[in-house]
Amino acid sequence: MSKKILIIDDQPDILEVLREILELLGHEVTSEASGSCLNGKIDISEFDIVITDYQMPDMTGVEIAKKIKRSAPEKKVYIISGYHQLLSEQKMAECGIKGVLNKPFDLDQLKRILSE
Repeated sequence: MSKKILIIDDQPDILEVLREILELLGHEVTSEASGSCLNGKIDISEFDIVITDYQMPDMTGVEIAKKIKRSAPEKKVYIISGYHQLLSEQKMAECGIKGVLNKPFDLDQLKRILSE
C-alpha cells in the first residue's frame, strides 16, 4: 500500500538516498532540509508517516515529534539516528515517536516500519 511520507534531514545525501528508495518502493515522498518546514510550509495532515533525523541544527527530531504530536497525534513519526540509545521507550512514547531507524539503516528495517 502506497503511503505519503515526509522526510526531514539536514544532510542532502541522506534525503536523496532515502527519497529514491521510498519512491522505488512505490511511495509518494516529500523531503525537507529542516524542521522549520512545520511552521506553515507543510500541512502535516497530508502525510501518513514522518521520518526525521534525530540531530539537526534548527530543531531536533524529538522537538519535531513533539510538535507533530500536538497538532496530529495520530501521525507516525520515526527518528533516524546513530544515537538511538539516548531515547528511552518512555521518552519515545511521550514524544509520539513510533520507532528509530538506526544508522546505518537497511532496506528491511525501512520496509518493516512502512508495513506497521
